[in-house]
Amino acid sequence: MNTKPGLIAIAAGLIVALTGCGASTTSAGSQAASTTSSTSLPSTTTTSAAAPTAAAAVVITIKDFKFTVPASVAPGSKITVKNQDGEAHTVTSATAGAFDVKADPGVTATFTAPTKAGSYPFVCKFHANMMGTLVVT
Repeated sequence: MNTKPGLIAIAAGLIVALTGCGASTTSAGSQAASTTSSTSLPSTTTTSAAAPTAAAAVVITIKDFKFTVPASVAPGSKITVKNQDGEAHTVTSATAGAFDVKADPGVTATFTAPTKAGSYPFVCKFHANMMGTLVVT
């Protein structure tokens, strides 16, 4: 029976000690949270600054025998063609010599956009019903 009152006293002492530690940890934690928030703001800014680089990637996707083309691209941009179909396709400009690239099934290919602004209609040489337009601005 002496052990139970001793255990209760130890438990009560631990609860008081932990509550006291918890209170000081909470205020230190709050200060750390404030500091972290201040510190994380520049990181967010850095991430936002890096976002345009990620957005600069230009991709034409081929899926289900259709082209998905960006609204416009900058002159001389590097363009990646992702073929998600089970057959080979091309991205061939109707303007002679502007661009012509073949992308095998499941493969990516790249080409450089024309340096002169304008609209460049293109087709797939293998599937005449596949058409698109690359707008260079």
